[in-house]
Amino acid sequence: MPTSDLYLDYDMLRATRDNIRQVADLMERPCQAMAEAEGSAMGVARLVGRMDDFGDEWEYGISQLREFAEQAAAALDEVIHAFDSIDEELAGSLEQGGSGDGGVIEA
Repeated sequence: MPTSDLYLDYDMLRATRDNIRQVADLMERPCQAMAEAEGSAMGVARLVGRMDDFGDEWEYGISQLREFAEQAAAALDEVIHAFDSIDEELAGSLEQGGSGDGGVIEA
């Protein structure tokens, strides 16, 4: 029986995807808090402007990280799906005794 040198730990890949999604979800609350923070609560005029600027920049940066985390999780979903499809196609070929095309499997 042929063996493959390629191994994908699906559980680890799914756990990584889920962890990335959790990071994205965790960023939601601090991002919202910074969006709602008002520099005027600082009391000192110079500090008000700096706090507003910081809040805007921080909110933007965190929202970008959240977006990238969501995209990374979606990409891992695609990897899982692609390998599942290849596994199913390979299993089908092996059950049929090979396709006679030299073992080439199109992904």
